[in-house]
Amino acid sequence: MIVELARQVTPRKMVKGEPCNNLSMATGATDFQRYRRLLGYAKPYRGRLIAGTLMLAVVSLVEPVISIAFSRILDRAFVAEGTAKAASTVANPLAQSALTQSFLAPLTNALDAIPILWFPLLLVAIFALRGIANFLGDLALHWVASRVVFDLRGATFAHLLRLPVSFFDRNATAELTSKITYDTQQVGAVTSQALTTLVQDSLKLVVALVLMASISWKLTLGVFVIAPIVAVVVRMLTRRLRAASVALQAQMGELSRFTDEGLSNQRSVKIYAAFDQMIKAFSERSNRVRRTIMKQETANAASAPLMHLVVSLAIAGIVAMAIKEGQRGAMTAGDFFVFFTALLSLLPPMKSLSSINAVLQRGLAAATSVFSVLDEPVEHTRMADAPKPLKGSIRFDAVTARYAGRDTDALTGVSFDIAAGKHVAFVGASGSGKSTAMALLAGFYMPQGGDIKVDGTSISNIGIGALRDNVSLVAQDVLLINDTVTANIAFGAKSGAIDTARVRWAAEAAGASTFIESLPGAFDAIVGEGGGLLSGGQRQRISIARALYKKAPIVLFDEATSALDTDSERLVHDTLRILGRDHTVVQIAHRLSTIRDADEIFVFDAGRVVERGTHASLTQQAGVYARLLARQAD
Repeated sequence: MIVELARQVTPRKMVKGEPCNNLSMATGATDFQRYRRLLGYAKPYRGRLIAGTLMLAVVSLVEPVISIAFSRILDRAFVAEGTAKAASTVANPLAQSALTQSFLAPLTNALDAIPILWFPLLLVAIFALRGIANFLGDLALHWVASRVVFDLRGATFAHLLRLPVSFFDRNATAELTSKITYDTQQVGAVTSQALTTLVQDSLKLVVALVLMASISWKLTLGVFVIAPIVAVVVRMLTRRLRAASVALQAQMGELSRFTDEGLSNQRSVKIYAAFDQMIKAFSERSNRVRRTIMKQETANAASAPLMHLVVSLAIAGIVAMAIKEGQRGAMTAGDFFVFFTALLSLLPPMKSLSSINAVLQRGLAAATSVFSVLDEPVEHTRMADAPKPLKGSIRFDAVTARYAGRDTDALTGVSFDIAAGKHVAFVGASGSGKSTAMALLAGFYMPQGGDIKVDGTSISNIGIGALRDNVSLVAQDVLLINDTVTANIAFGAKSGAIDTARVRWAAEAAGASTFIESLPGAFDAIVGEGGGLLSGGQRQRISIARALYKKAPIVLFDEATSALDTDSERLVHDTLRILGRDHTVVQIAHRLSTIRDADEIFVFDAGRVVERGTHASLTQQAGVYARLLARQAD
């Protein structure tokens, strides 16, 4: 049966920030390629991104100034003063300081020129600068991240609407919803948290190492002893995190799909007392997600202790060497304070950089999931070569169609003509091919053989968008949006372009006016999610009114009167007769009594049209149609 709304939405432009990048997210793509493509969505906001990065750089550069300021306080207010009082012949420790003899001499000299009692105010100013820069940097990067998530989410939704129906046949809607909501949010963490950590903490490491090297390059070399060990640990954890992240994306999609199925079918669960079965199945899927998350967290939690163990061993050796340097007078107390402070300052950024790997892997796995959708080819939407609007004549010329993954054809060599302005009906048993023929008319699928022409032009030349501009569809499975009755009837009309008089005419023609006027708010009443505040027959009549409002030359009715009462069904049939004067009406019917007045009936069986004619002529043939009619009479 044809699904109505998602298949008819007019393609929209991609949202701001969507990069024109066709890099495939296949297995062969590297993490760097994925991350580079992801950052492409931040390109429109590069001004804020650069500003935020610069603010974080200021934070990283200001922090060592704090430790240097404290070292000057230590040397000038305590060590130097005490040494001068003990023996005036002892060399001035300020002159022996490695800081005053390194490239940092201008900074240390400037600090030494400041009266010692002003240092408390200086520290307040430095901390204030650091706090403001950190606030502005974090705010800018998180703003960019929120925009990236917004744009990526919008681009994914817009792209999904442009994908062919066959894509939705292969993918569960709940899993696609999970990609739009959960996966895109994970991607945002890569843009904000990961980028913040990579920029700020990497710069902190560099600044700390440079500061240490300015005091003692020999001691600083000890830090690089741990680098290969850290690299091995990170690589080991990365593989585990990557595998767990990919598995988690799939499991979250499966959990979303099952949850959607359970909640959507809650009436069946109640009537068949399937509570235990559904709860057990949900628990199994939820537990798989929990176990995968625990694998992630175990690997993530193990990274910090392993890093600390390796670093602590290195620090112990470096401190022992520093003590010897101090004992032979090669390092002052202030130098040691700065060196040791810089050494300890390596731990937080190293921990962050090691733990950010988990965020990166989750984000990149999510990006792979989202990009796999964005890389799906959209429907062919070339504009029409034929004039618009179309008149509505239809020709099937030896059409053959097969669904993906099926071994048999849904239609085999089907040929027929429908004149413009005629009311025809497709009938047949389930699986006979009638719904496939209608789906081809709507452009939801393309035939594998033969051709379909409208007004003498192949639909492949007309283009999907132009074809659908001339087709209205009323499906058996009605899906309404959670909006007003008016918005649902005029669905697809541009904002501010709704013709209220036409809405009321369509509602009257569809037999919906009476119940609409009885609703609180009448045409302004909210119908609820999926039209849940209305009955099945009421939803169907609004769906019919929507098709009538469009006034397309071709109107497709896919068992559209199945949920209507006798009076409403008769009213709709009167409308169909009126439409038949200026519109081509194609109707699928299971209740054969509803198509007695059709100009022509096509009888489908095993993918072929085996009979055609009026109700009267087909009844006299004693063929497939007569047998179908006899079964319903019984």
